[in-house]
Amino acid sequence: MDEAVVRGTLDRIRTAGIPLAGTASPDLPEAERERLAAFLARGLGDGLAYLGRTAPWRAALREWLPWARGLFVAALPYNTRRDFSAHWIRRGRTWVSRYAWGRDYHRVLVARLRPAARFLEATGFKARICVDSAPLLERAYAVKAGLGFIGKNGCLVHAEWGSYLFLAEIVTDLPLEDSGPAPSVCWGCERCLRSCPAQAFAEPYVLDPRRCLSAWTIEHRGPFPGEAPRLKGHLFGCDRCQEVCPFNLEAPLAPEPELEPRPGWFAPVPEAVLALSPAEWERRSTGSPLRRAGLAGLRRNAGRILWERATAKGP
Repeated sequence: MDEAVVRGTLDRIRTAGIPLAGTASPDLPEAERERLAAFLARGLGDGLAYLGRTAPWRAALREWLPWARGLFVAALPYNTRRDFSAHWIRRGRTWVSRYAWGRDYHRVLVARLRPAARFLEATGFKARICVDSAPLLERAYAVKAGLGFIGKNGCLVHAEWGSYLFLAEIVTDLPLEDSGPAPSVCWGCERCLRSCPAQAFAEPYVLDPRRCLSAWTIEHRGPFPGEAPRLKGHLFGCDRCQEVCPFNLEAPLAPEPELEPRPGWFAPVPEAVLALSPAEWERRSTGSPLRRAGLAGLRRNAGRILWERATAKGP
C-alpha cells in the first residue's frame, strides 16, 4: 500500500468538506453475500427490480470491476435542521425526507470527490467515483472503512455524526486495507423499529421495502394498489426511524448550505404540490432528488394524503 498516495487522497477528501473518510479492501465477508441472498429469497426485494439485477455484483466488486484493489469510502453528514416530521404532519403539512431538501447529493459528492480522484489518476492509479447508483454494498464497505456501525434500522450510524450520512466511494486499483471496523455501540433501545409508521421492519436490521413509505412514495410508479400502506403525511420519503435514534438526537448539525431546504420543499402543504404547474415544477426541482419521483409521483402522493385526511385515515 502506497502510504503517501493514501494520505494524499484522504487529505483531499477531507479538504473538500467531507469529514468522514477511510479505506477498505474490495473483498466482503461471505456473510454479506448470504445476507443479500436471503433478503432476495424472502421476496423482500420485490418492487425494487434493480436489486435482483445487480445482486451478483453487489457482494463481489471485482465481478463488476476486475481491476479494483481498494476503495476510499466517504460519508458526508446532511442533517442541517432538527425538525421532526411528526410535528409538521400534525399541523397539516407533508414531509419531504431531509436528504431531498437541498441539492442532489449525487452532484454534491461527485464534485467534492473529483479532486481526490484526479490526484489518484495523476499518481498513476485508476479512480472511479461511485455515489449510490453503483452496484455496491455501500454500508458494508463503510463499516470496513471504520465510518460507523449498522443500526437496527439498517442505517450506517457514526457515533458522533449519527446516521444522516451520504455515502460515496472512489474505487481504485491501488491496493488498500481496511481502516475499520468501528465498534458497534447501538444502545439496543429499538426506538427505530417501534417508530416506523408502516411497521416495515421484518425484524431488527431487516427492512421490508414492500411496507416502507420511502419505497412507496419514491420508487413506486402508477396508482397505489390496495395493499399499499397509508402515507400518514409522508410526501417523499420518511425519516421517522432515524429521527428517534439517540445518536441523531445528540449529533451536531451539518454546516452544508447546499443541503439546506430549498424554498417550498420544507414540509409543504399538499394543496400546493397539487397546484404545481409543469413549468413551476421544472424551475423548482432542477438539480433536486425530488426528480426521482417526478411531478406525477408527488401529485399522486399529495392526493393520497388529502384523501386519507378527508376520510379520517390520516395521522
